[in-house]
Amino acid sequence: MQTPNQETPKFSVIVRSFRRPQALQELILRLRQQRYPDFEVVVYEQSDDRALLAELEALGDPRLRIVAGPALSPPAARNAAIRHASGEILLFIDDDDLPIGQDWISEHAKNYRDPRCMGVVGRLIRDPAHLEAPRFPRIMRAMAMRHTVFKDTIMLAHNTLRKDDIAFLIGSNASVRRSLVDRIGGWDEGVPMHEEQSFAFKFAQNRRPGERFVFDPTAVMWRRTGVPGGLSRRAGEDWHIRELEARLFFYKHVVGHYFERRYRLLFPLFWLRGIEQVIVWIWDPDNADRPLTARMRASVEVIWALPEALRFERFSADNIQRVTSWS
Repeated sequence: MQTPNQETPKFSVIVRSFRRPQALQELILRLRQQRYPDFEVVVYEQSDDRALLAELEALGDPRLRIVAGPALSPPAARNAAIRHASGEILLFIDDDDLPIGQDWISEHAKNYRDPRCMGVVGRLIRDPAHLEAPRFPRIMRAMAMRHTVFKDTIMLAHNTLRKDDIAFLIGSNASVRRSLVDRIGGWDEGVPMHEEQSFAFKFAQNRRPGERFVFDPTAVMWRRTGVPGGLSRRAGEDWHIRELEARLFFYKHVVGHYFERRYRLLFPLFWLRGIEQVIVWIWDPDNADRPLTARMRASVEVIWALPEALRFERFSADNIQRVTSWS
């Protein structure tokens, strides 16, 4: 049995990829330039692009493991990739994101010298040419990376100050000990959004004394938007309605599962919270490329669409698989 190395534990960089060949190749190039001494890259490629698979295999890099499989939901794809990973630490990055610098893995790794550190979230940036600190970083640190009363999230992962006890891990530029995943299970599958939170809820219920997640802003990742391909969850004329349906589904079937009493007591407020959060998201910089009139119309339609959205016709609770252990 391999003895964990506290100084340089083996990392498995987990990449979920779907119909983004150019972005994926750019990401793999940056990952291969990392200076960390012991890591592998596990790519779960879902597009069945034989030319892409051949090009990646032709690189001949023994650190690169390509797993071709069917298109899955985001948490199911993550779980599938993890089952092929051999590292003591799992480090997640999506195919449309890029690490900044050659020590990105190393910045995550230094946190695991503390055996109580179970997971790390790094800093997200929108423009690698502008890395200045945001305004009021101390206030942001107090607010960041925690759950609200509705068990949705306040992220603020662009901050520049470290935080040593955070509530959850995010989907990209986040790492976790494999031993924790083995202990509490993976990510619940079939959840259309906020899929990271079921793992956070399980950790909160099963954490041992002293265990914690941390935010380390020295591990920087460029969070890109508008890269062609992917699941296109923000595409189509009904992009805002799908966002509302997915959020309400999350409240009912994830929050309602792990915090049943809270959901039952506050469930009308969860509907209002869903509308409010989707309207905030409509005006988020992620949607800045959409015309002003389109975002105004979407904001109004979200309010009127609530009764129909509550039926969750696009999603089925039967598709949710609670992952509590690895087979």
